Amino acid sequence: MALKPAGGRYEGVWINELKNGNIAYYINYRDEHGKPVKKKVGVKTKQSNFTVKDAYDRLIQAKHHLMTGEESPFKSQRAKKFTFEDAWLAYYEWAKVNKKTYISDEQYYRLHIAPTFANKDIKSIKSKDIEQFKQLYTSKGYAAQSVKHYIGLMRHIINYAIKNDLIKNYANPISGGKVKLPTIDNARQAFLSKEQARVILDELLQYENPQLYQLTILLLYTGARFSEVASLTWNNINFETNMIYFKATKNGNARWVFMNELVKEVIEQLKADKNNNLIIANTKGKQMERMLHSWQIVVDNIIDENKEADAKQRVTVHSLRHTHASWLAMAGLDILHIKEQLGHKTLEMTMRYSHLIPNKRHEATELL
Repeated sequence: MALKPAGGRYEGVWINELKNGNIAYYINYRDEHGKPVKKKVGVKTKQSNFTVKDAYDRLIQAKHHLMTGEESPFKSQRAKKFTFEDAWLAYYEWAKVNKKTYISDEQYYRLHIAPTFANKDIKSIKSKDIEQFKQLYTSKGYAAQSVKHYIGLMRHIINYAIKNDLIKNYANPISGGKVKLPTIDNARQAFLSKEQARVILDELLQYENPQLYQLTILLLYTGARFSEVASLTWNNINFETNMIYFKATKNGNARWVFMNELVKEVIEQLKADKNNNLIIANTKGKQMERMLHSWQIVVDNIIDENKEADAKQRVTVHSLRHTHASWLAMAGLDILHIKEQLGHKTLEMTMRYSHLIPNKRHEATELL
């Protein structure tokens, strides 16, 4: 709905009744140059009891500051706590413009964070409160990645409030290692045998959409992450040297990867159908964000009990990268070359494949 004046003794306060039942309050006054200013000062929600009187108090304070250059000595009769809900609402307005994940952020906040923290004065929240929140969700069986995401979102909300002077004289209780985040073990153990890979590729060749097969070949035989393959452009392909260039990302180093015959064949097919600077794009000509859902259905149907398998043991799209590295290790490639091929930033990330490399030390000992 449109803004409407509060009326009565609250002249200069405007109200906007939102579709979700919340009420946004604005104040209207003239600045030092005589120009009109309309400023949002608060929102009444189920969690925060911001009222028209609170908005009028903000108007009085603003006018006092304009006249004297000093903060108003006037204090509202109501408690002026700045709640976590207030911080969230300000952050959410920013996120809707600046973050692709703002919808999921809102779901995480409403379902998991708000029930505990929404109505708390943000300055009253201490590190021990976050630790208790972490322990509660961990005890409920939530995945470490999920709990880490909830706490990370809380940290971003508080940092936004501090950075934008919504709260002062308050240190973020989550930053600086004050709260130990859950340890996440994403190391997948499942990888495809050569026979499983052959059966999957044969099956994908039967599908009308060739992207299922093409993406599988590119992922399986380059060892690249899905995002790296999805972002490839024709400038990244060198047909003279048969090499693909994967640029550096926040998760991986830049590298050149050789195209074997299967990869080269797919690249040439894609080039023949080229209508975009991207090597492979979605139906709208934009970069793909994830593998087509039908891929997982195919794999689950081929590999017995894959759908019910533990997260580390289930073959997923990321398992193609894990398979590539495992095959290299079993072929005897040393760990440093595997690190370079995968674009790992640390050797520790590559060491999970070391046990697959044939151990020449044992062979030498046997010869003794």
